[in-house]
Amino acid sequence: MTENKKAFVLHTVLSNAARLLFAVCLIRFLAVYPSLDPEIGIHFDGKGAFDIVDKKIYGFYPFAVSLAILLFCALFCFLARKAKKGERVSEKGDRLTRAAVTLYVDVSQLAMVFFFSGAWSDCVIRQRPLNVYIGLTILFTLFGLLFVLVIFMIAVRIACRIKE
Repeated sequence: MTENKKAFVLHTVLSNAARLLFAVCLIRFLAVYPSLDPEIGIHFDGKGAFDIVDKKIYGFYPFAVSLAILLFCALFCFLARKAKKGERVSEKGDRLTRAAVTLYVDVSQLAMVFFFSGAWSDCVIRQRPLNVYIGLTILFTLFGLLFVLVIFMIAVRIACRIKE
């Protein structure tokens, strides 16, 4: 399997995992929606306690955020595939950069959908505080690692600037 095929398969798996996670969590929320109190906690302060209590329809907030993330990431990946290659960038460098950017977006998308549709909506359903520090620590660690990956891929692209 070539690098392009491996990257495409990984992209497909990660994108579909994020979509599946979103769908499963939304179905769960829809299943428990009728049993929720008319007013529920829907937003958390910096310490993880509810700071906004409103009508239960606003419990769909984490799913609205997740849907926006899914749409943005799909558009970004589409545009990344269609972007023009620089004149001084080799084909291999261009493919590596596009694959790295796409996979970065996919992993970020999965992490954010997990946080909003998974963790956040679960706290809304159970009406329990969100342990913000654990969630944010995991999220920032993940983004830090991904940032290092992007810097590495930029270095690879610069190293591959000479045409093959």
